[in-house]
Amino acid sequence: MFSYAPQVPDKNQLDIEAIASGADTRTTVMIKNIPNKMSDKDLLWFINRVCPRRIDFFYLRMDFGNGCNVGYAFVNFILPEDLLHFAKTQLGVRWNMYSSEKVLQLSYANYQGKEALVEKFKNSGIMDVRPEWRPRIFHSVPGPLQGCPEPFPAPTHLRRKERSANNRGALFVPGPAATGGPRPHYYGGPTMVCGWTLGRGPRQ
Repeated sequence: MFSYAPQVPDKNQLDIEAIASGADTRTTVMIKNIPNKMSDKDLLWFINRVCPRRIDFFYLRMDFGNGCNVGYAFVNFILPEDLLHFAKTQLGVRWNMYSSEKVLQLSYANYQGKEALVEKFKNSGIMDVRPEWRPRIFHSVPGPLQGCPEPFPAPTHLRRKERSANNRGALFVPGPAATGGPRPHYYGGPTMVCGWTLGRGPRQ
């Protein structure tokens, strides 16, 4: 078995051979050991460089106190084959960004699939923070919009959302982006994707 992060429960360990054989069809992973200075744009660029427009859920967990990420993100790949390609090329590889010595690690998330992830977060107070700090979804269905930003469903239990916000406590004060429209999602080199001109990626 080819796997990393033996400290995680067996059920959450990634097995490349099981994915390749079709024995494991899960698609949602926790990307771990992320350099703390990486932004959402940096990580989206990184993922898209390897698997262009092949994810439909993205959530980089942030520290609201200092505005840096806390080292992990939840990502759902559209197909198991997309996850397999990402794992084969990036698992156990140094990030080589921001002078970090960290090595990319992966494990399966407890919540699996875009639908389950949307249900988990749509009634969460996290949806009231800055847009770039929120969970985001992208179109899954094959076609010209696949991999492009998709509106996150509205909450269905407002009281649950209020409780979530109260339990979370005081958040980092939202900036202007929190009240504006959707921001461009950056994917890869200087090209046009989903109608936006994209940047060249993060600092190495």
